[in-house]
Amino acid sequence: MMRALLSAVHRIWRLLPRTARRRLFVRTTSLLVPPRGQVTTRLPVVIAGVLSSATGLGESARMNIDGVRRAGLPFSAIDLSGSLLADADLPAFSVAGQGTPIGPGTLVLHTPGSTLPYALVRCGRKLVQGKRLVGFWHWELPGLPDDWRFGCDRLDEIWVPSRFCADAVGKSFAGPIRIIPHPVDVGDVCHRPNGSASFTTLTIFNMASGFQRKNPIASVRAFKQAFGTDPTARMIVKVVNPDHYPEGMAALAAAVNDADNISIVVSVMPRRQVMELIAESDAVLSLHRSEGFGMLAAEAMLIGTPVVATDWSATAEFVRADTGMPIPYGLIPAIDPQGCSHDPEQNWADANVTAAADALVKLRSEPEFASRLAVRARQTATLLFSQDRYAGLIKDALGPDATLH
Repeated sequence: MMRALLSAVHRIWRLLPRTARRRLFVRTTSLLVPPRGQVTTRLPVVIAGVLSSATGLGESARMNIDGVRRAGLPFSAIDLSGSLLADADLPAFSVAGQGTPIGPGTLVLHTPGSTLPYALVRCGRKLVQGKRLVGFWHWELPGLPDDWRFGCDRLDEIWVPSRFCADAVGKSFAGPIRIIPHPVDVGDVCHRPNGSASFTTLTIFNMASGFQRKNPIASVRAFKQAFGTDPTARMIVKVVNPDHYPEGMAALAAAVNDADNISIVVSVMPRRQVMELIAESDAVLSLHRSEGFGMLAAEAMLIGTPVVATDWSATAEFVRADTGMPIPYGLIPAIDPQGCSHDPEQNWADANVTAAADALVKLRSEPEFASRLAVRARQTATLLFSQDRYAGLIKDALGPDATLH
């Protein structure tokens, strides 16, 4: 009887428009958030996120755990993978040396504002009780979506990885906002020439993060404008999660149009192999429409591979004229048929393809210039994105009692 009732409810739920389902879900879960009572201390720390998920949110939570451990703070972790937040598509994440998550302290939630109430419901009353609530948020447009206010209403503080994100959050949240850039770990991988006469341009994007936002077609157009069918120039387009938006893969294939010097790679690679791919390239090209942080650009800078990137949003904070090739842009409405960042009332960037093509030509024709740029980029990235700096910022964020174990 109960199974039949749930089946009927599910059928009705699926009949509702996607926007209506989302709105109903957010409002319902916000009413179910357990009370937390009085907050008395900031420590220990509980980090909640999709720890076993191959997503940016999952990586953010895992880096947060490493940073808290490096800072020497008592902590525990809650894996919210395998729920409506994200699939558990990585091996189960285990954390050695963690304490109990129950009791007073700080709960850091790596989830969008719209699903933060659901995450709190998943955590449960015992875990939420007595906790100071912090959201670690990422967003790629100048303002937050309306339904993120349900998350804003629950939080004491918000952490973000960039000034761009801080400005977006500050339009909706009146509490403290801290900028804590992600640590970037590329191991011991360093840029090295690929050993051939060809000039290799690399772009990498996650289809699940938004085809329109990542804008790989502009990168393909820039490469074609710079080098045409020149067999001594080649482009690699590395795509993660291609199945998330088949229409995007079809559009990308049409843009490449069987060009012999452009390869689309969809194979799953270990992180080390991806870093090696960046190191063996002569330029990393990211003509994104918007970034909340810009991990690819940061990784390439730290490795020492020159970066060509849209001069807007978070990457503009570190890909400057002395550290990379920032590309001018015009602002256009954020129209995203995929639905990841669709908000026509806000704008995002449309990079100048001709300027990007000119930048690629300059990097190829002036290797000494490219080398000097890469050296400065690596120095800058080392200062901005070190694990020690990240750990220090987290320790500062947890207040004067952070050293009390």
